Amino acid sequence: MRMHSHPANYVGSVHWAAVLDSISELRDHYEEEEEARILATSDCVPRNSPRLLYEPVQATKADILALIPARPVVDRIVARYFNAQSTTPLSMLHSVHFLREYERFWQEPSSASVLWIGLLFSIMALTLQFSQLGEDETDPEDVVRIYVFREQTIHCLGLGHYTKGGEYVLETMINYIALEMSLCKDADIGLWLVLGMLIQLALSMGYHRDAQNFSNISPFAGEMRRRVWAVIVQMDLRLSSQMGFPRLLKLHQCDTAEPRNLLDTDFDETCTELPPSRPETEVTPVLYILAKNRVDGMTGWVSDLLAEVREHPYAEIMELDRKLEDAENSLPPVFRWQPLSQSLMVPPQIIIYRIWLHLSIPRLKIWLHRKYLAPSYAQSEYAYSRNACVQAAMKILEFQQLVDEETQPDGLLYSARWMMITSLQQFVFLLGTSILCYYVQLAKTRPDVSMDQKTSARIYELLRNTYPIWLRSSTVSQEARRAAVHLSLLLGLRGQETEGPLAEEAAAVATAATSDYTTPQNAGMSFDQVTWDAYQECIANFPPTAAFGADFFAPPVPGSSSEAGVSMADPMVGNTVELGGWMEGHGA
Repeated sequence: MRMHSHPANYVGSVHWAAVLDSISELRDHYEEEEEARILATSDCVPRNSPRLLYEPVQATKADILALIPARPVVDRIVARYFNAQSTTPLSMLHSVHFLREYERFWQEPSSASVLWIGLLFSIMALTLQFSQLGEDETDPEDVVRIYVFREQTIHCLGLGHYTKGGEYVLETMINYIALEMSLCKDADIGLWLVLGMLIQLALSMGYHRDAQNFSNISPFAGEMRRRVWAVIVQMDLRLSSQMGFPRLLKLHQCDTAEPRNLLDTDFDETCTELPPSRPETEVTPVLYILAKNRVDGMTGWVSDLLAEVREHPYAEIMELDRKLEDAENSLPPVFRWQPLSQSLMVPPQIIIYRIWLHLSIPRLKIWLHRKYLAPSYAQSEYAYSRNACVQAAMKILEFQQLVDEETQPDGLLYSARWMMITSLQQFVFLLGTSILCYYVQLAKTRPDVSMDQKTSARIYELLRNTYPIWLRSSTVSQEARRAAVHLSLLLGLRGQETEGPLAEEAAAVATAATSDYTTPQNAGMSFDQVTWDAYQECIANFPPTAAFGADFFAPPVPGSSSEAGVSMADPMVGNTVELGGWMEGHGA
């Protein structure tokens, strides 16, 4: 519990912020700076939160319809949404069914449900947001449209009395939450509150019970409910973990089956019985949801265990640890991790999916074993946990560096780089960074903590490489700024931020620290836009013996800085054709 925060803030013990707060020297220094920043900005307008919580409805249905662009424009955006197959929410809608409704809408727009119109706006806003994240230069017109479409989505939900539930409410809210997650570069409790409303609405509409329990739900509707529910369960785990809170759903109270691995062309509203699920060697838009469910089953068990106030036997921890490998081995073949050298013909989207899934395992390793870093190292029974935790953190930072390199203009993942620019991915990398910072501090201050030279050199290299990544991200993320500040203290770089090649960028970070991080001007900013060369030069010239090297784990020198411890012309459709061709070549 951080009482110095405004307001006080609780996070679980395995949250990255809790790990950093356990390093007293770094925490105290950061708190002093944070207090000064809060005082300096107390009269400023607070940064944006999910607008659904605050946006008054000041529009009529006619006003909203007037803001829908011309059909050719909307056609292209809708085509991107259904063809990109790049985000989890895409698979909750049945493309054939939606396009029938879409055609009816254009025949008589005023007769469409206001909630369906909200769904359309949410599709347009989310698609444009992801598209502009992948562009080298942001289109100012698209940035404005994103915020206009977001506002109209909110107005439609309000006019449609979304708190009463009904058709299209959940799907619209899922798209809306996904949009806010992309716009917000840091964890936001407001978004978690919106998620709570989504979950309560889903429960009130019976989505937690499988459709087979109700004779009046058709096979088609039942399967689409399963898709929506699967996305909600995953959102609950992602956002609750990011906030450091227990998950909201208790799955022992739910019996909704997982959706089948089907293409949208396999079934529709007229079917009297669902076809059997396709083999998992066949890639469908739903397959990633199924793969995520395998890992999320373990995530839920570990999350629930950590949320309990009672202590659990160490044997129980080790049993869950053994199951992590089983969960990874149960993934569909296409989503199992392969080195990039063996994935040259694999579409970037699939590689990103593999990275997301693979990173879940070291994250859960840290959750399970983090508490065993602190006890005396004379207790040899915890040696496995200590090593597993540190190795997991190192693997996370190795992937952070891989992603950073391969999302550069000449990288293999450049065309899909926008898939990694979210606060959810940042959360995992923050966890890995905080664990290694904590372990370094233990090694410097605890005589019973020792490490071989090879491991210490590798940790030094990883932390040195992650520092400029966090520094670049600091212009749009307060959490990244916090990581950069802690690393600068730990690496002994504090003094070099005010002189030399880092001066201009450090000044930009300081300015960003007192500004609104999520204004329309900077919400779409790509991390590629911040200069990289200066950071590289500074780190390359940093003397290895100043804080690391042979004395890396030695106690800090008193007084030193380290002591402070549908249009085929659309470009996105082109990508989809390539992905579809690759899927066909792999049994899809």
